[in-house]
Amino acid sequence: MTAIKHALQRDIFTPNDERLLGIVNVCKAGKKKKNCFLCATVTTERPVQVKVVKVKKSDKGDFYKRQQTWELRDLTVVDAKDASKENPEFDLHFEKVYRWLASSTAEKNSFISCIWKLNQRYLRKKLEFVNVNSQLLEELPKAEESVPSGESQSVAGGDEDALDDYQELSTREEQDIESMMETCEYAISNAEAFAEKLFKELQVLDGANIQSIMASEKQVNILMQLLDEALTEVDTIEGKLSSYEEMLQSVKDQMDQISQSNRLIQISNTNNNKLLDEIQFLVNYMDLSKGHIRALQEGDLTSPKGIEACINASEALLQCMSVALRPGHEKLMAVRQQQLLFAELRDTFARRLTNHLNNVFVHQGHDQSSTLPQHAAELTLPKHSPLHRDLLRYAKLMEWLKNTHREKYEGLSRTYVDYMSRLYEREIKDFFEVAKIKMAGTSKEAKGKFATLPRKESALKQETESLHGSSGKLTGSTSSLNKLTVQGSNSRRSQSSSLLDMGNMSASDLDVADRTKFDKIFEQ
Repeated sequence: MTAIKHALQRDIFTPNDERLLGIVNVCKAGKKKKNCFLCATVTTERPVQVKVVKVKKSDKGDFYKRQQTWELRDLTVVDAKDASKENPEFDLHFEKVYRWLASSTAEKNSFISCIWKLNQRYLRKKLEFVNVNSQLLEELPKAEESVPSGESQSVAGGDEDALDDYQELSTREEQDIESMMETCEYAISNAEAFAEKLFKELQVLDGANIQSIMASEKQVNILMQLLDEALTEVDTIEGKLSSYEEMLQSVKDQMDQISQSNRLIQISNTNNNKLLDEIQFLVNYMDLSKGHIRALQEGDLTSPKGIEACINASEALLQCMSVALRPGHEKLMAVRQQQLLFAELRDTFARRLTNHLNNVFVHQGHDQSSTLPQHAAELTLPKHSPLHRDLLRYAKLMEWLKNTHREKYEGLSRTYVDYMSRLYEREIKDFFEVAKIKMAGTSKEAKGKFATLPRKESALKQETESLHGSSGKLTGSTSSLNKLTVQGSNSRRSQSSSLLDMGNMSASDLDVADRTKFDKIFEQ
């Protein structure tokens, strides 16, 4: 085995600057015997690399060749199969498990011990040894453990000598020895004289080294002083660097705080902008001016300017109450208070408007300024254009009342129809009275007497006749006139309703149509 080891060192590992420290003759377990060698090697150059190399003899059998190589740091588990019995089998776990059968248990144990020592000396990784006898895993001397891995090669020379008792000379060493032996002719014949000469030369060299060291003592002292000064300067620089590092850390902390403050400021600005947008939205769409509020509460509903101000205020109020609030606005106290204010203004103005229009309707229903007797000579129904013009001013307010208070709007419509129907009935009755007088050929005195009747008695008589249905006593052409009267009354009622709904039809047109019908009747 020693000869094979020397041959492998010379032929394979020396050209690659490697040293062979452990070897075992193996074959794959469970297969036909085909021997090869597992070698544990280290490189001679630093950093030291530890490898496990598989070497196989060539087919011709005259030289060896490297077949496969693994790094020792890739080895995870060494399994010796049995720690108490002799068993030549063992496993090496690299990227996969390799099962080997050694030629002898002694070679296997020696190789495993070499692997353990190399791991302890160069790698010191957590390599797991399973089923291995504890005696093989001997602790390295403490002096060797304290030496760094880069220097362990020189310190651990004794162990390596134990692993490898042969160390081949390099080419330069061989040349130096040959040249030295050539200068000494008696080197081969008289080895003692040659050794004595070498010893003397070594003493001369030692003396020269000692003198050189003594001569350089002053320089060494200067060098040591410079080294001390350099160390002092290094300490000073390290102190400054430490202070700079603390300052940089403080600056970093301050910058982090500033960055955090900037983020908080940005968030605050964003929130303020959003809040400002919400406030502007509420102010723009839910703010009613003082002028509008005053118009709704105290506005004059008789003058054109007052009515126009009330119309603008009511439209602004309706717009404020119809605005679509965003989610969460209804929870704001100011929004709720504003909505309550709008509701109160709406109810107040609706009540004022209803009372005022109700008074207007009652006044128009009892108006007798345009009764038929004053225009009896013409025998025509009175025109209501002035009344309609007065009511058309309130068309938009009636539309607002219809949209906001439907019940009050309907009640007001009924009031209007009621009083205006009474007015139309009274006028039609007056018309029939005059028509009967003309048909009977009443004298001018009777006509004048009829015209001078007290106005109050005439109104009372008209109301009484309307209640007792005196118009039903007419016969002949008078009954046909009653039919026309009912039709005219119905048409006027529909006209009054259309007025409240912003209709544009004028009552004078119906008056003209009725007069045409009455003329035809009288001509018959």
